[in-house]
Amino acid sequence: MVDHKKLTKLASFFPEGKPLYAVGGYVRDRLLGMECHDVDVCAELTVDEVKQALKHTDFVVSDKNLRVGTVVISGRGLSIEYTTFRTDSYPDGSGTHTPSEVTFTDDIKVDALRRDFGANAIYLDIVKDEIVDPLGRVDDVKNRIIKTADDPDRVFSADGHRILRMVRFACELGFEIDKDTFASAKKYASQVKDLTVERIYQELDRIFVADTRHPELNLTDAHHRGLKLLDELGLMEELLPAVNALKGLEQNPKYHLYDAYEHTLEAFKASKPNVRWATLLHDIGKRPCQDKYGNTYVHASVGADMAKDILAYYKMPKQKAKRVYDLVFNHMVNINRNMSKAKLDWFVAEHAGIASDLADLIDADTYGAMGAYPEENFVRETLNQLIEENAPLSVKDLPVTGRDLIDMGVEDRDRGMMLYELWRECIMNPALRTREKALQYVAKRSGK
Repeated sequence: MVDHKKLTKLASFFPEGKPLYAVGGYVRDRLLGMECHDVDVCAELTVDEVKQALKHTDFVVSDKNLRVGTVVISGRGLSIEYTTFRTDSYPDGSGTHTPSEVTFTDDIKVDALRRDFGANAIYLDIVKDEIVDPLGRVDDVKNRIIKTADDPDRVFSADGHRILRMVRFACELGFEIDKDTFASAKKYASQVKDLTVERIYQELDRIFVADTRHPELNLTDAHHRGLKLLDELGLMEELLPAVNALKGLEQNPKYHLYDAYEHTLEAFKASKPNVRWATLLHDIGKRPCQDKYGNTYVHASVGADMAKDILAYYKMPKQKAKRVYDLVFNHMVNINRNMSKAKLDWFVAEHAGIASDLADLIDADTYGAMGAYPEENFVRETLNQLIEENAPLSVKDLPVTGRDLIDMGVEDRDRGMMLYELWRECIMNPALRTREKALQYVAKRSGK
């Protein structure tokens, strides 16, 4: 939480008559009575004037984006962005989030009008601890409504990023979206495609966990609402066409209440934050499989490859993307409940790194299919059983090591495979989990 006393100390170094203001989410959340964890500040001072004002203080000014008058002020446990009052101009219909022209101003109202939404265009005079509302938009916060700070067509045609921010703010805060604002956003939704893929991914990633942003609001369906809003704006087809392609794909009513698209949305709604991307993409292989083969039997592997390509396009961190791939690939494991206990134990041990998430995905998938969580989750139950038995969940957990194999004279080229085989046998045959029995197995297997 931001310490207002530290902000006041910073503001005290600004010249008299040129107050420092907090703006945006900090002020909005404060008006909502919520804890404020991030703060942006602004004033009419240019960057050079800010540097001069803080020259002999314990605050340090670091350049960030001088073209738009933004620096980072650090000190006393604070690290906050400062931006000079400005107005922006964008190329007509570019939607690129990059202004072509920036003009600095001393007029706070002009600065307010260049912001995205009224709820984010309210200022707080830090020293006086007083709200300054140049556009008269405090009521937007009180009424919990998202409305653009200026004419919505001007706001959205200039910057497609604001459309995704509108969805995110509405979901994270539980705000309704003004009718005219939404209509304009829908009209200019295609502008989103002009954003960098990194920025789109960043916003989608935050929308998908919107329910976690403000736990005190208890917005448990916020992430699901985000998908619905994206769909209503036409952005599901634009940004996630493989998911959108599931619309109208009928499924066996014996196992599913919904078509593949609505099933995905229901599963996503029921999913935990750690498996949101995997849940959203888990069935995307069904449409191409149905079109090519007339069935969806291999949709998990096909969908995993599709998910890999999608997440690579959006430049998701590789480790996270690999986890999503593995979850999608394995989400149908033992669907017919025909794996032996030994094979199931080995599968869970071999996939111990994703087993907990896979169990969560299976829960969500089942809920999305039939409207109820499974009575038994074999992955979770097997994982818990192996943990209780102190079974080795990796080669590193074995009672013998590579050093032991060296001492026994096992050739270098054979050690890795030997340890892997021992690990598998220890899972499927609990009697081998003691050091004595494990060494005997290695000795017999290697002929030593």
